[in-house]
Amino acid sequence: MTKNFIFLLALLSLTASRAQILKTELNRRMDVGREMMFSGSYDSADVQFTVVLKNMKPLPTEMAYFYGRNSYHLGNHKRAINWLNKYIQLKGARGIYYEKSVEYLQLAEDAYLENQKLNALEVSQDLASSEFDCGGLSKMLCPVCNGSGVIIVQGTFDSLYKTCPYSLGEGFLSCDDYNLFMKGLLEPKLED
Repeated sequence: MTKNFIFLLALLSLTASRAQILKTELNRRMDVGREMMFSGSYDSADVQFTVVLKNMKPLPTEMAYFYGRNSYHLGNHKRAINWLNKYIQLKGARGIYYEKSVEYLQLAEDAYLENQKLNALEVSQDLASSEFDCGGLSKMLCPVCNGSGVIIVQGTFDSLYKTCPYSLGEGFLSCDDYNLFMKGLLEPKLED
């Protein structure tokens, strides 16, 4: 029984020792990643930070700032916003990196919004230059009224039924009109 107890104690000691070595190694990787980030080696820093994120539990709070700032420099603005917000939530204004977090958060949000605008513009340009195949059909289901010929508008007290201004109550559009509608160029044929 004492041999089993000594073996168990040795095993626990070895496990605790390995856990301490792993924690020390992960802290070292975080420090190396931070230095790489500050020197502009963002891809290399990301590798270090990713290892820390996957293996260290719990994460030090400053890791949220480092990972968020580095993500901004890598052009991953949404991830930067998430991690910088996390740092601000955890540390607030008393955090050592609070001012820089706010600065990088603003930069990331501005860049993210700009990217969203560019993406929306690209999609609208793609739609405007695309022709939709009507599959040999002469008429397509109207996307506004979904083929019913009417649209329902919620009034103050009840629902108002109006003739669809695009399909004129028919519920269908010609292939040409359908293409114009999908490009945002079809004008309503009826006025309210």
